[in-house]
Amino acid sequence: MLEGNATVSWLKETARSVLPRGRFARGVTVLAGGAALGQAINVLVSPVLTRLYSPEDFGIFGVFSSILAIAIVVASLRYEYAILLPEDDESATSILALCFVVLLGTALCSWFIIRSVGDQIVTWTNTPGLGQYLWLIPVGMLGAGAYQILNYWAVRKRDFVRIGRTRLSRGVGRASFQVGLGFAASGPLGLLVGQVAGECIGGASLASAALSKDRTSLERVSLDGIQKAASRYRRFPIFSGVADIIDALGLNAPQLLFAAFYGAEVAGWFALGQRVIAAPLNIVVDSVSQVYFGEAARLPRNDPRSRRRLFLKLTGRLALMGAIPVALICALAPWFFAVVFGQSWETAGKYVQILGLMFAIRFAVVPLQHTLNILERQDLYLAWDSTRLVMVVGALFAAKALGFSHIGAVAAYSVAMSAAYVLFWFIGWNALTANGGLKN
Repeated sequence: MLEGNATVSWLKETARSVLPRGRFARGVTVLAGGAALGQAINVLVSPVLTRLYSPEDFGIFGVFSSILAIAIVVASLRYEYAILLPEDDESATSILALCFVVLLGTALCSWFIIRSVGDQIVTWTNTPGLGQYLWLIPVGMLGAGAYQILNYWAVRKRDFVRIGRTRLSRGVGRASFQVGLGFAASGPLGLLVGQVAGECIGGASLASAALSKDRTSLERVSLDGIQKAASRYRRFPIFSGVADIIDALGLNAPQLLFAAFYGAEVAGWFALGQRVIAAPLNIVVDSVSQVYFGEAARLPRNDPRSRRRLFLKLTGRLALMGAIPVALICALAPWFFAVVFGQSWETAGKYVQILGLMFAIRFAVVPLQHTLNILERQDLYLAWDSTRLVMVVGALFAAKALGFSHIGAVAAYSVAMSAAYVLFWFIGWNALTANGGLKN
């Protein structure tokens, strides 16, 4: 008994020493943990999904997800960013209500757009199998938009445990629907419904918490308060909305163009490669990015040399950290994909092999993105986002015009993205040196 108590005490002390201290650090840990588990579920269930769904099904799913990701950016016109700003909850609840009013309006607009140009969307993206499922876009927009809005409300309330749980529940719900419907139905329906269901599950969980904990504040919402909030925070849809749309297009346009130029099967191989490799890397990238933001922001403004030293030091360490896994990926990807996901997915492994250098550069550069936020040079970030979009879209259009095969097009995309990330590094470095001068 004494030994058992001693073991429990040791475990508690170990946990206290390992877990970050302080409310902020623990909040980040909970959020990152929930995101990591949710992403892990998606990756672990992929070998099952690739045996239930064909590459063409995944291609349709990739196009659907890309369209939905772009739509979500305008779901509440980025008014949700303002939820964190007011000191009093009454003003914040007015913004919350405004977000839902805007969400209903944009979702309704998306329904009319799909009714009007749905056939053209299917033709443009070269995915005839998507046509009968386009009605899920407004539904997914409502679910994902609600989750997005309520996530910021939960952040305001510092309910990080609830957010972490919903990130996990979204992954579990998505995987459950996709696997279950994969056994029950043919075609991409299960993948699409699972995606939408995961978003709706997350939104419902956060809505339940808000209604139970903050009902008194929510009942004080007025039409006048909503109108004042729309006017007071109008800069968010004007500036943040535009910047985020450009960013979303830069990230999702390649998926749409691979489908449009080379068909749903190629888009499916590309989608799986991104799903399996990018998701785990993103967890590390996001975590390192948050730590860098905190460390760099604490450095004195009159000590630019320390910031430059941290910038270079982190670049070097990330480059070394990324080199080994990328080398393994390049060597084993085709074999790994064929064995784990099935022989029909070997080409996806070849894509990952081609994209290896791009993933390595991205791993070393993206965590440094907050350099421009610290220096308050968001204008440079917007300029880079726009440049990246032009470079990537231009590379794929050039590959198509020159008659490149799908393998050549993936290589062109990899080169363009690699160049864009290298450009981003130089923009950050030049901003640092211009801010402090080289003579310090």
